[in-house]
Amino acid sequence: MGTNTFRLLIAEVQPDSFQNSYSIKEFCSKRIMTRLGEGIHDNGFIKREAIDKSITALKEFNDIISRYHVYKTSAVATSALREAENSGEFLGKAREIISFEIEVISGEEEAKLSAAGMLIDMAPPETALMVDIGGGSTELIFNARRKPLLIHSFNLGVVYLAGKYMINDPPLSEDLKHMEEEILQKINSTVKPFKKLFTRDTVFIGTAGTITALAAMSQNLTKFDHNKIHNFKLTIDNVKNIFSEISRLSSSERAGHIPFEPARLDIIVPGTLILFKLMEVFGFKEIRVSNYGLREGILINLYNKEAGH
Repeated sequence: MGTNTFRLLIAEVQPDSFQNSYSIKEFCSKRIMTRLGEGIHDNGFIKREAIDKSITALKEFNDIISRYHVYKTSAVATSALREAENSGEFLGKAREIISFEIEVISGEEEAKLSAAGMLIDMAPPETALMVDIGGGSTELIFNARRKPLLIHSFNLGVVYLAGKYMINDPPLSEDLKHMEEEILQKINSTVKPFKKLFTRDTVFIGTAGTITALAAMSQNLTKFDHNKIHNFKLTIDNVKNIFSEISRLSSSERAGHIPFEPARLDIIVPGTLILFKLMEVFGFKEIRVSNYGLREGILINLYNKEAGH
């Protein structure tokens, strides 16, 4: 239950003890953009409209779950429900609909779970800086041999930035400049401890909607294709060029670039700028895209708990 998107995954986990990794057999996957966190940074409250939309999404998910022979279920909430003054009200309503416990996790726990999910069906690098750009926060994880050594979660989410700086359509160059300044200020405060851990072989890996949308856009895909997105290498030039183009356009013009995800027309601009600045500041020429992340990490965590690992 994210700040921007609610996601459902019904799957079977298959461990690979030789590789110390997992693969998953998916039975059902669904995502609904509810914008739960929209406006939280203005007054600290989730909007009534967002609560209603999110509750409707949960009802739909609950109906889907009841159609499958699900053995065990986990429901996890992130940034919006960590921060909102009225998260208790929302969680109370949500618990009336779904019969299982909802866990609101910390930014650090979110980062660990995202890192575990990102590496599914990917050759594990010796060291990697991993990023999950979310609706309410961005998580950075430094991984060595599949183990997280350093984690930082910062309040730099695409829903928050869009609400603050994407007021005009197309956005004003002055607003884009202020957005860049805020992004850089937050990134620069985290650089040193991460860079100390880098080796010559450290790779950059990223997940979540902005990054997978950019992988699709750079290949001119008209519909989302997992096989063309997972493991795709997105270059800093790709990211820079896409940002230069889409930040000048109105949302209706932007729609031509992401026909497969119309609800992302405003948030794609701050998301792209976050990624571009991360690559620039940390000195990465490319990022390896993972179409797996937090949702799959939660699934693996649930499997391990049940298996007594």
